[in-house]
Amino acid sequence: MKFRHILIAVPFLAGTAQAAPTAEQAAQLGATLTPWGAIKAANADGTIPEYTGGLTKPPAGYDPKNPGARPDPFPEDKVLLRIDHKNMEQYKARLTPGTMAMMKKYPDFYINVYQSRRTAAYPQEVLDNSKKNATRCATINDDLGLDTSKGCGFGIPFPIPANGLEVMWNHDLRYRPTIMSKNMTVNYVKPSGEMVVTARGHNYKDYGFYDKSKDKPEMSLSFRMEYTGPTRLAGMNTLWHDMLSDSERRNYAYQPATRRVRLSPDSAADTPISATGGAQVYDEDQLFSGKKDRFQWKLIGRVEKYIPYNNFRAMYPMTPGGCDAAQRAKTTRFQNPECQRWELHRVWHVEATLKDGKRHVYGKRDFFIDEDSYSDGIAESYDKAGNLYRINQQMGAPAYEVPAPSITDNYVIDLISGVYMFNSVTGGYHVVPRLSPAQLSPDYLDKTIFK
Repeated sequence: MKFRHILIAVPFLAGTAQAAPTAEQAAQLGATLTPWGAIKAANADGTIPEYTGGLTKPPAGYDPKNPGARPDPFPEDKVLLRIDHKNMEQYKARLTPGTMAMMKKYPDFYINVYQSRRTAAYPQEVLDNSKKNATRCATINDDLGLDTSKGCGFGIPFPIPANGLEVMWNHDLRYRPTIMSKNMTVNYVKPSGEMVVTARGHNYKDYGFYDKSKDKPEMSLSFRMEYTGPTRLAGMNTLWHDMLSDSERRNYAYQPATRRVRLSPDSAADTPISATGGAQVYDEDQLFSGKKDRFQWKLIGRVEKYIPYNNFRAMYPMTPGGCDAAQRAKTTRFQNPECQRWELHRVWHVEATLKDGKRHVYGKRDFFIDEDSYSDGIAESYDKAGNLYRINQQMGAPAYEVPAPSITDNYVIDLISGVYMFNSVTGGYHVVPRLSPAQLSPDYLDKTIFK
């Protein structure tokens, strides 16, 4: 009954920062709740299984000498259910509004639903710190910053979230190892079906909330991108740091034509990302990224929804059964459904509405974020007239050898223009050592680090 009390109470705690969880609530972590706050038990009809520890061992086909390529551990799984415009009303309680809107708009769009597998797993120290964070993490600076002065860090910050902002902080600070994406392409697919590679290169993501060399974490994300193509971008390097104290983003760019490093203040919020052909804005990277000051965040509650999950085929095209970029772009206006795996999971539903006096291309946004990984999920964004504009589906899969619950990459569908974009990595997602502070400074941007 204790976890049931949380399920009912949470939707009403939708304002700004609330008091820390009570001792009774915190005691549920590791009992009826996982250490990061997901419900351990199966759902009522057993279609979401009980959490039993996640996926912690690589399958037999995993090659430690090629660690960036993770083969699908479930190649024998069969499609249990295909949902399209013909039968979607039967399953509408578990479909997001955006998924149903796509089925209505595109009669050839469908989702393949597979067995739900709760594969998310964490290192023990992350589990331990997530439980401790329940009583030592708090927001500051109008909830736009995180107070790390009392030991907050190194785990999910709010395992019993009281409001929408705390869920979004959990999404920002979800556990991921330091990752380099090798030979990444950004693929822009026109309504005609023509695919254009708008960017190519290597990127590095360092999650400072999990940097054990620091007593008090200072950054949520350090991101470095080295462009190898196309010609107009080749040789350019970009860098940004997202700060924990106030969520400010510090951006820098090196342009080989001028051989100078410049501040890049527009690499945030609703500025279109030129490297995606403008098909995505900066703060919808990974569902949401950056400062949260332009929206009111309301926690609707925890619900059961079909979302993309365990997408090894899309994430790792170089492994058996993998889908390369051309296969994924085989269809127009949306990605090839045969390259996607959907599962039923519990998700946190957060609604973001634009504040009075604030500017943004989106007037409302709905986020459906997996309770186990805080990575996988769907974001659905509406324009100021209330029309569904873009749908952001995160394609992700666990790094089982770490273990880490999910590495995800972007896939954004524009329902107005008919364009969609997605990232594809042919060189794999590699867990790498942290770069030094010097290598993550603007002074180092004129140098190439990755090969």
